[in-house]
Amino acid sequence: MPPRSLTVDESLLRRMARDAAIYSLTRPFAIVMWVALAGALVLSILNLNAPLAPGQEPPFGAGWMPPVIIGLGFYAVLMSVSTARRAVRIAMPVETVVWVSLEDDALKMGSGRRRSDIAYDTFQHLRVGRDAVLLKLRDASVATAIPRALLTDEDIATLRSRIA
Repeated sequence: MPPRSLTVDESLLRRMARDAAIYSLTRPFAIVMWVALAGALVLSILNLNAPLAPGQEPPFGAGWMPPVIIGLGFYAVLMSVSTARRAVRIAMPVETVVWVSLEDDALKMGSGRRRSDIAYDTFQHLRVGRDAVLLKLRDASVATAIPRALLTDEDIATLRSRIA
């Protein structure tokens, strides 16, 4: 495939960061975290309504637990979005020309003066968002983001077959 390129603008960066944040918030580890937070919230609410013996005081901090747990959830979302924005912005600054080429043995991509040739077996899997294609690296918690506009549906099918 001949290289396709585009110039990154602020809007594309925000949309790609959104896709990356959704990816990080829906990974298996994150889902375990959401289930644990939901369970803690339910238990803390049930604890608020537990019957008390006359003269017995409720457990210390019981009234603060639901807002703290909800706050932790918001904090996780905020940090995921912030981290995704920073990572995408570092990899592809505004006004940078980004390009990608699918070769037989590797994915070739570049951003500005940077260039990467990454063997397909380096990737564990890919997720296609609305504005970003995210390629998770094997044995790492990071993913490489490519603007979705650079890849056709056929290119994505080719990537899937070479990564699997």
